[in-house]
Amino acid sequence: MTRETLRNDEGATTVAGFDGVRRIFGHVRVPGTRARLAVGLDESVVHSGIDREISIAYVQLALFGMLVLLIAWFGGERLIVRPIRALVLTAARFGRGDLHVRAGDEPWLAEFQPLAAALDDMAHKLAGREEELRVANQHLEALASLDGLTGLANRRLRPRARARVAQHADERREPLALMMIDIDHFKLFNDRYGHVSGDTCLRAVGETLSLVLLDEALLVARYGGEEFALLLPGLDISRATALADEARGAIEDLLITHADSPCGHVTVSVGVESIVPAPGQAAADLVEAADRALYAAKRRGRNTVIAHVPMVMSAA
Repeated sequence: MTRETLRNDEGATTVAGFDGVRRIFGHVRVPGTRARLAVGLDESVVHSGIDREISIAYVQLALFGMLVLLIAWFGGERLIVRPIRALVLTAARFGRGDLHVRAGDEPWLAEFQPLAAALDDMAHKLAGREEELRVANQHLEALASLDGLTGLANRRLRPRARARVAQHADERREPLALMMIDIDHFKLFNDRYGHVSGDTCLRAVGETLSLVLLDEALLVARYGGEEFALLLPGLDISRATALADEARGAIEDLLITHADSPCGHVTVSVGVESIVPAPGQAAADLVEAADRALYAAKRRGRNTVIAHVPMVMSAA
């Protein structure tokens, strides 16, 4: 230590003292002399103080780190995670079809406002597209329910007719009449004059039926081929038969040429039935009864109206 002290005017070194205790000596030259002033501190005491300060520093650093993490967690939850979760829930509601909810109704940070606006724009467009599809489906349903040739209802409406029979039976104990109408010798008409003339004939018959029975018929439908069906609520068998004969005469008065018909022009056969539907009454009962009357009219020679005796039919 003495040699080290003499070589340098000032410095520090760690050596064992004469008593065997390791000390940290600091020395400095006394000005104007060759003498050195040296001070020694027990190394273990110095190191223990340093270790304590380091431990305190570590504890402070850990506490500060935890504080930063808590602030970041709470801040991130409030400022980032919660808005993202709300936007995800809004998008999920859009996916379930709730297109009336709007993300822009919530207060958003500036960073999330463009995304909220984009979601609202998407919902608006989806709602518009959904409305367009609804209108298109209604239009397609209407087209599917109409006969493309005559513009009348077609056989697709049979379930609706059944529903109307059931509703009529439940609401009112009034008669419900059905006319089944068939163009006489229509196949021969088509064979002689062609399908274009046949289509014209069908349209003329359909329009005439609609006009004659406009105020009475709940439903005027092309039942298939050259057959038509008319549903008339509130009419007993006598009134329905009179209207059927009026319709038959109106079609005969069209004087559509039909060389293969006995009278030389287009005529129709009509079967009529009227019942007071009982609760649970099957619509098929009314259809079958009117069908039987129609075939009876054909067997009688066509261009006529056949009606069954009115009756209250039992529940199916």
